[in-house]
Amino acid sequence: MKGSAKFLITILLVTVLCAAGQMLWNTQAAPALQFPAGYFLLGFFSVTVTLIHLFLMSAAKGDGQAFVRRYLASTVLKFMFYILMLVFVLLLSKFDKRVLIVHFLFYYVVFTVLEVGFLYTELEKSKKQP
Repeated sequence: MKGSAKFLITILLVTVLCAAGQMLWNTQAAPALQFPAGYFLLGFFSVTVTLIHLFLMSAAKGDGQAFVRRYLASTVLKFMFYILMLVFVLLLSKFDKRVLIVHFLFYYVVFTVLEVGFLYTELEKSKKQP
């Protein structure tokens, strides 16, 4: 299976599992700890990581130095975008801010590990191919 297709399938499965976990959280947690906007965060991370991964995979086909520049630029821009989005949601959210931050950090870790893991695997495969 081609690397991008495998990545997309994995992202879809992880998103579905996280959505199921979010649904379980919202039905089982105390009312003060429920976070219905968690689905927004989940969709946000899923789409963002997918777009960045596809961008970086297309950049990996070119010059190595150009890839490094694009990787660093996308990482910085992604981090700044995440922070701005978090501040925006924190300011507008009527939910418990601690619950929002826990959800944000959980999704950030899950999707960052997926993105970096798949990117590393794909770059190692492309390095071995002539």
